[in-house]
Amino acid sequence: MVGLTSDRAMGSRHRAGRRSLPWVGLAAALWLGIGGCSSSTPTPALTPTSTAVPTAMPTATTTLAVTPTPEATPGRPEGTARLMVPAGAPHLDVHQEVTEGLISVGPGMVYSRLLRLKAGPGVALPSQQVECDLCESWEHPDSLTYTFRLREGVRWQDRPPVNGRTLTAEDVAFSLLRLLTPGTPGATLLSGLESVEASGPLTVTLTLASPDADFLGSLAHGQAKVVAPEAVAVNGHLREGPTIGTGPWILESRVGTKSEYAGNPDYFEKGLPGLEMLEVEVAADSEVRLATLLVGQADITTLPLEMRERLQGREGSVQTGRFPQPGTGLLMGLKTSEPPLNRVEVRRAVYQALDPWEALREAWDGQGEVALGVPVERREWLLSEEELREYFGDRVEAGRLLSESGVALPVPLTVSVADFGDRYVALGELYKSRLESVGFEPTLEILNPRVYAERIWEAGDFQVFLGPIPPVSGTNRFLSGLLHSRGIWRITGAVDPELDGLIERQSVAEEGRGEVLRELQRYVMDQALLFMPVTGSSLWAWRTRVQGFAPNFASSEYLHWARLRVTE
Repeated sequence: MVGLTSDRAMGSRHRAGRRSLPWVGLAAALWLGIGGCSSSTPTPALTPTSTAVPTAMPTATTTLAVTPTPEATPGRPEGTARLMVPAGAPHLDVHQEVTEGLISVGPGMVYSRLLRLKAGPGVALPSQQVECDLCESWEHPDSLTYTFRLREGVRWQDRPPVNGRTLTAEDVAFSLLRLLTPGTPGATLLSGLESVEASGPLTVTLTLASPDADFLGSLAHGQAKVVAPEAVAVNGHLREGPTIGTGPWILESRVGTKSEYAGNPDYFEKGLPGLEMLEVEVAADSEVRLATLLVGQADITTLPLEMRERLQGREGSVQTGRFPQPGTGLLMGLKTSEPPLNRVEVRRAVYQALDPWEALREAWDGQGEVALGVPVERREWLLSEEELREYFGDRVEAGRLLSESGVALPVPLTVSVADFGDRYVALGELYKSRLESVGFEPTLEILNPRVYAERIWEAGDFQVFLGPIPPVSGTNRFLSGLLHSRGIWRITGAVDPELDGLIERQSVAEEGRGEVLRELQRYVMDQALLFMPVTGSSLWAWRTRVQGFAPNFASSEYLHWARLRVTE
């Protein structure tokens, strides 16, 4: 038995509370995951920081989870597909960077993980359901322990210094402990992991410091890759390689803005990948990506949402799809700790004054959804549109609520809008107009990206804000970070024991989590704390020769590239 214990087990835990945020200095929109492409009105990316997850004592359960891998499309890998993306990899170390250009559309495709997210035409998005990748099954005998049985016969790609040897449990343990290195992004991703043990040649036992219903989702995140110790030992890091994994792609070349990935003939899933070669090229300019696609020099690319209309009439040669990006989007938050929004009737009146679906159509071309915004494992855990609409769009009810609140009319209100493009300002103007119609006296405050980050997310200085949310990969990070009274952001200022209790219950729930989450969402909406008027999504366009494109972009998932095929 080989035992490996994380330094986190003896170090300090993350503590909730406001702290300096590493993205405060951003002055322009960045690429958000795959979807926030370069455009006149991009969706910005704000680098995430850690959040402390409140704990509670659950009832211990014993579960045996066996996740069969769906059968791959049969057939011999054939052809080459050309993928164009807005940004590339700054270096090659997948544990030290969270950009999608590295993790999910770059060199990170070479690697496998213990778990991955389900994807395919049968998966209702958004979804963060997990399935085995390198494992063949796992056991969960109590609330703190997970034991994974690895697939037999998985081999590293046949390149020095790893030379095609068989994957072992020690490789997995090494990789997870490397992810936990203090100061690296993975230390946040797996912050609840207490110890890692290679308890057999193909068995890995993981122990948590406290129960965490998001833990399997964290293991399935695109950054939680398994790397070879010998590869790391070459330079002490992987920033310059060697890039050697157990995944479906082999990095053949990386020159300038273009990388080439050959299908791995020894990949452990039969029938994958479906291509002989995948070429990935970086083009920051969305006009260049669109033109390259239309002339047939690229097969698939991502584009700004507003470019969709420029592809109309080309259905015979180009297809399009809009895919959700859970944990991203525009957030509207209300400050509950100061008058007049310390009165729930006033906050509810704000909601009832608005018609976010109408505004979504007018200012955002209907690209996205209205929701609370919390990323969840299954779409059915979200409130339906019908239920959400009960909280919005009734101006008579808004007037009644203001009258009952006892606040003198008109009610002055400052709405701080992040200026990441014309759409953001247009959405703010629509909301301002609706608020004026029910008895508010709103003032729009347009903030450049740097000031927005400093004023709203660092200082919490606002009454109502409308702007992007730092991307959060899991349910607990969203809820405990933004809404728990000890959360790192606690953006609304609410201190609510009932809400804290709901967050803590769902954070450790192993049965019935969906119902607790629905109850929690209803509570947040009833208290009118925050909601997402535009959920994050991305537009992809691909030529009809590309078959099998059914992605899941949550948590930097990427196996969908291996399922592509092309016809000539």
